[in-house]
Amino acid sequence: MALARLTERRPALAAIAAAGAERWWVWPAALWLVSRLISTAFLAAFAGRQEQSSWTPAGPDLLDYSTMWDAHWYFIVSVSGYPSELPITDDGHVGENAWAFMPVYPMVARMLTAVGLPWEVASVLLSVAASLAFALVAYRLFADIAPGRERFALAIVLLSPTAPVFQLGYAESLFLLLLAGALLAWRLRAWSWLWVLLPVLALTRPGGLAFALALGLWFLIRLSTDRAAFPVAERRMVAGLGAWSALWGFGWLIACTLVTGSATAYVETELSWRSAYIGRQELVPLTPWPIGLEWWFGAWWPLWLVAIVGAAVALLAGPWRRGVALEARLWTIAYLLYLAAVWFPQSSTWRLLMPIFPAAAMLAALRPGWARALVLGACIVLQPVWIWFCWHVNGADWTVP
Repeated sequence: MALARLTERRPALAAIAAAGAERWWVWPAALWLVSRLISTAFLAAFAGRQEQSSWTPAGPDLLDYSTMWDAHWYFIVSVSGYPSELPITDDGHVGENAWAFMPVYPMVARMLTAVGLPWEVASVLLSVAASLAFALVAYRLFADIAPGRERFALAIVLLSPTAPVFQLGYAESLFLLLLAGALLAWRLRAWSWLWVLLPVLALTRPGGLAFALALGLWFLIRLSTDRAAFPVAERRMVAGLGAWSALWGFGWLIACTLVTGSATAYVETELSWRSAYIGRQELVPLTPWPIGLEWWFGAWWPLWLVAIVGAAVALLAGPWRRGVALEARLWTIAYLLYLAAVWFPQSSTWRLLMPIFPAAAMLAALRPGWARALVLGACIVLQPVWIWFCWHVNGADWTVP
C-alpha cells in the first residue's frame, strides 16, 4: 500500500522539481537584490559624509558619489574617445591618459546617454544591470563547476568586501558578466560562444591573455592525461581559441600603436600610473610585485611575498579544491599568474582580484554553518572598510580604488 501511494506521488514530486528548476533564477536574483541593498546603504551613508573633492561637491548625491575616480576617465572616453597624441610629462615620459581604459564599457554607456540619460545614470545603470546578469550566469556556472556549492559561492562573491564596485561607474560588472559567460561556454563546450565573447571580454578589461593561458594549460593537461578522449577536431578548436584569445589580449595594445604611431604607447600609459609610487621604471615581467612590496614594506617584503604566494598555493592546492571543475581552477591560476607578471600591487589590487570569483567555489566547501555565517559577516563588515580606504576621498587621497 505504501509503495502504491509513493508511486502515485511520483508525478507530483516530479512536477514540483520541474517547477523549481524552471525558477532557478529566483535565488540568485533575490541574493543579488539583498546584496545591492546592503552596498547601496553603505555607499549612501558615506556619500552624505563626503567632503568636496575633485569629482564632487560636499555631500554629493549617490549617483555623483558612484562615478568618481576612474569613472571620470570612462566619461572622457565616452565623450571624446582616445587621443592620437599622447600627453608628455615634464620629464619626457607619457602621462596618464584615456588609453588605459578599454572601450566596451564607455561605448555601451554612451549608447544609453544617446537616448537622453545623463552619464551618471547611464554608467551606474549599466553596472547594476550587468551585475544582475552576472549573478544569474555566475549561479549557473557555480552549479556546473561545483554542484551543491552554488548558493554559498555566489553569496561570497556578491557580498564580498569589493562588492560595491558592482554598482559603481566602473567596467567590472560588465567584465565579470562576460567572463562568467565565457567560462560557462568553456565548460559546456559551446565553442561558438567563445569566438564571440573573448574579443568583447578582452576589450572590456584585460583578460584575454589570461584566458589564452588557461586554455593552453587545459590543452596540455587533456593531451597528457586524456588523449583518447580529446579528439583532433577538439584539439584544433581549443588551440584556435587560445590563439584567438591571445590575439585579442594584445588587441588594445595594437590599436593604441596604430592610432598613436608608438609601439610603446600603451605600456608607457600603464606605467604612468605606477610612477607616482616608484618613479618611472621599465616593465619587466614578474618584477612588479617584489618592487611594489619593497616600496610598501621595506626590508620585510620577502616575507610578504612568501605569505602571498603561500596563500595562493594553499587555496589552489588544498583539499577544498576537490569537487571544483578543472577549468575554474585553471582560470584562477592563469589570472593570478597574469597579475604576478604585470601588476604593481597597490590599493586597486583588491578590485583586480575580482575576476578570480570562481575560487569562491573552493571557499564554499567551508563547514559548519556557523563558519559560513562568520565568513559572510566578515565580507559585509569589510565593505565599508573598502569604501573608506579605497573609494571615499580623504583630502590628498592616493588610495586608488
